[in-house]
Amino acid sequence: MRRENIKTVILSVLVVISLVLTWGIWTFQPNFSEGTASTKSTVREKHKIDKTSQKMSQTVKPRDMFIHTNGSHYKVVDETLFNDLWADLPQWEVKGMKDISDQYDKLGFKNWLYGRNGNSAKLDLQFNDTIPIDFFQTMFKWSNQSMEYSSFDHIVIPFNENKPNKKIYMVSYSKQLILEVTVESANYRNLMNELYSKKSSMPLYHLYSVGKSKEFLMPNARFNMKEKEFITETIKTNLFKQTLFNDPSTVREDPNYNRNVLTDGISRLEINSTQRQIQFQHRNLAQSASYQTGELIKKSYKYLEDTGSWTDHYQFFNVSDNQQLSFYMFKDQMPVINSTSKPFGSGPVITLQWANDEVLSYKRPNYVLGPNPIKTKDVKMMSGNEIVSLLEQQDKYDVNKIDQIFLSYQMVSSSTNDLVELEPVWSMKINGKIVPITKDLLGKEEDDNGVE
Repeated sequence: MRRENIKTVILSVLVVISLVLTWGIWTFQPNFSEGTASTKSTVREKHKIDKTSQKMSQTVKPRDMFIHTNGSHYKVVDETLFNDLWADLPQWEVKGMKDISDQYDKLGFKNWLYGRNGNSAKLDLQFNDTIPIDFFQTMFKWSNQSMEYSSFDHIVIPFNENKPNKKIYMVSYSKQLILEVTVESANYRNLMNELYSKKSSMPLYHLYSVGKSKEFLMPNARFNMKEKEFITETIKTNLFKQTLFNDPSTVREDPNYNRNVLTDGISRLEINSTQRQIQFQHRNLAQSASYQTGELIKKSYKYLEDTGSWTDHYQFFNVSDNQQLSFYMFKDQMPVINSTSKPFGSGPVITLQWANDEVLSYKRPNYVLGPNPIKTKDVKMMSGNEIVSLLEQQDKYDVNKIDQIFLSYQMVSSSTNDLVELEPVWSMKINGKIVPITKDLLGKEEDDNGVE
């Protein structure tokens, strides 16, 4: 065979091989099923402590609502009226705002707020702590208007607003700050008319003077409330482990502790059965104060929502000086505090601290209350006059430093390990702490829960 013919044959073979390989590449369909299964096996199912979800507006709410008119004060105790008004507020569209604080001196401010001396009737929404303006901007239909960073503990809504653009007011009581906000609302008239029409059936309150310059809203007369007993159920440790750690398969008991501590080398989970509490924290993080309070509230809400922390109904209560956020259990629109004489563990409070974008510390009860009380009984609560008299007789606390006086439940342990009593009690916020107003303040030994 001639050399030229050999070259032609070889070249033809190479062309054929090239065409076959090209066709194979074009028509090749890989089987990803095996690889996909392997990948799926490494993606962990997201666990939650509880499947209950809770809206932001359910987590940050007013503690109390009052109607102030002609020097009289009515407390909104109807839960439906309360919740309907608060649920509708985020639909109110903000059109403008301005600071009107300089229109009032100290006395004029109080007269305006409480509807005295001819000032118009108002609905007063009172919060446990000051709420930053940037948080309200996320709740309302609020344009991103530039505004000096401020916080407010009251929202005041006049009853006689008949114009399309209504005026509501963000108020800081301690700073005597009033921000006038113009809003549009489709439901304003119906909601406010219904509230005002039912005020005669609401309990009547009075502004009582305590100490040198403090005034607090308290009832004119004694009234009945229900003391309730609940069964508690302990949340399993494995549920916390599966929810809080990034990879539960790496978690082991920490041999350096003589108590129940789990760790993955980065985070640790301590279960304190005596205190009925768990604490989850990062080992190597330092506290960060780089966030404004409003951002901390939003971050904390998302963390509690993502971890399914709403085993009971918890609401934002306050932020401490070291930026620890507290979310208290609420029942019947009242915060639940721990008994000082017969505490049930460390109390029904969730606390959070942050280090940049990581949770530095997360503490919470390791139990959940039963859905309904197994036993109730009537108790009679003290009137405003009786509360003032008790506070004036005691010498444990400086009454001039009291910030708030409000109704709450006191969680009391019982002789049976899994039972707990919720006793209605008057409480005060003083020096950043919540203290029951009971005859224990007088140093007496009898078991008294702030009722008569």
